[in-house]
Amino acid sequence: MKQLVILGLGARSTLFYQEKLHELYFNQEGQYATFPFILKQLDFNAINPYLPSNTAVISPILCRELKAYNSSEVNLLVPNITIHEIFDSMQFELHIIHPYKLLVTELANKIINNLVFFGTKYTNDNSNIASYCAGLSIEKLRKDEIVFLDDLRKKVYFNTETNQDIRTYNTMIAKYSENNTVIIACTELSIINTNSSERVIDLALLQCRNSLELVTN
Repeated sequence: MKQLVILGLGARSTLFYQEKLHELYFNQEGQYATFPFILKQLDFNAINPYLPSNTAVISPILCRELKAYNSSEVNLLVPNITIHEIFDSMQFELHIIHPYKLLVTELANKIINNLVFFGTKYTNDNSNIASYCAGLSIEKLRKDEIVFLDDLRKKVYFNTETNQDIRTYNTMIAKYSENNTVIIACTELSIINTNSSERVIDLALLQCRNSLELVTN
């Protein structure tokens, strides 16, 4: 069995990934099953101010902290979506469970209409994730909706979101998924997603499912 290493970043998102892995593994194995992994926890404050694109600062930190796990026998799960753009510029022997690459596979197996990205303001403004979806139509959210989602993911990080925030958010997902495929591309937004429609693709859930497949197969 190959090792799974979780790179711990924000406390709530890291815990969400751990709980989801245990849930998926228990549903598969039953009894008292818990998912085996190694948690390598970083001080997220050493990285977060430089996200999403300050490679010069973040890359040396990642290289140093992951040096002991840099082996082809290791699968790395990172509970943050946009940081994978920095991983794209780096070289590792370990296997990175990459949400954008998993999205490409997921889209290839579906009949897709327009895509709508639910993520940070950065995700909605830059073309990196869109480059993985070449040839597909992307519908833009309104500016006020982008601001709402960006503010909401910060509230989720600090555990200050309200029930009304969650209802408004999931209503937005339901509305956009009627005629589009919604891509949830922010870990904090995955935490409060209650929609299980086939027209909603949650990148964090794709990462967790792929982790299960890689470690148990």
